[in-house]
Amino acid sequence: MPVEHPDPLAFKTWLHSEALAAGFARVGFAPCSVFRSEEGRLRAWFQEGRGRLLPYLDPAVLLDPRSVFPQARTALVGFFPYARPDAIPGAAPGSLKLSRYLWGPDYHMVLKPRLARLLEAAQTRWPGLEGRVCVDTAPLLERQLAARAGLGWQGKHTLLIAGKGGSWGFLGVLLLSVELPLDEPFSTEQCGACTACLEACPSGALEPFRLDPARCLTTYTVETETEPPADIRAALATSRWAAGCDACQEVCPWNRAPLWGDPALWGGAGPLHTRSAEALPRGAAQWRKLTRRTALRRVRDRHWRASLDQILGC
Repeated sequence: MPVEHPDPLAFKTWLHSEALAAGFARVGFAPCSVFRSEEGRLRAWFQEGRGRLLPYLDPAVLLDPRSVFPQARTALVGFFPYARPDAIPGAAPGSLKLSRYLWGPDYHMVLKPRLARLLEAAQTRWPGLEGRVCVDTAPLLERQLAARAGLGWQGKHTLLIAGKGGSWGFLGVLLLSVELPLDEPFSTEQCGACTACLEACPSGALEPFRLDPARCLTTYTVETETEPPADIRAALATSRWAAGCDACQEVCPWNRAPLWGDPALWGGAGPLHTRSAEALPRGAAQWRKLTRRTALRRVRDRHWRASLDQILGC
């Protein structure tokens, strides 16, 4: 007997409801076709050498969601808020700044299990369904996929802006092997003439809708141990961003009243956020203890020490 599957629209409605119940504030469904409209821009970005400090990126792979999961037909994309009104980098006297996404447990450990449980539940409803969970470690154009799913648009700072929900959010993707009804894509950006994010960037890494990772502070404090050029070191010292950088998001008008993350999930400020710069840990054992089960664990203690030295002028 042929296997019976649920009605695709009813199945999509159920997935949407379950994803919201799992903590995603915005959920949309997008096709997994190649990003033809992004091809020229992305290839130019690489030809200009913008990706030289991110060698794991490949334009051919990024442009096709099916290169990540060949069976993919539909992508469920969710926006998961993480910032809180009381989580303000650098607010404690003498402290350095750590990006808001680092104020809590490792988001991969939060989002991946939730999406995996959703996939498992979906497979009981749709026999033979295959899927893959992606939370920013797969070579996937997640922000473009989110725009395609109708969640928002890529702002001039290149981050996804979920309308009045703002940009303080993680993106989680569930690639599915079945074709489901799609949501209307968000085809127009709504930044207008605003240039607040471009002007706020401490290192001049931003042009409208384009980021140069070779000038971004996050690249040097999180992504690579490559020694930053002198002007970037000066920007680190002046801005005091020791891990990540939220400067462009802090001034974005769409973040004036955003969707806030769950305080019970993301927790309160730890020693890295409250200690003075001089009192921050420099030993490997201390660093491992303070970063256990956080997204900062990917940063080695020697990398952390180098960032501190660049900021404090040691």
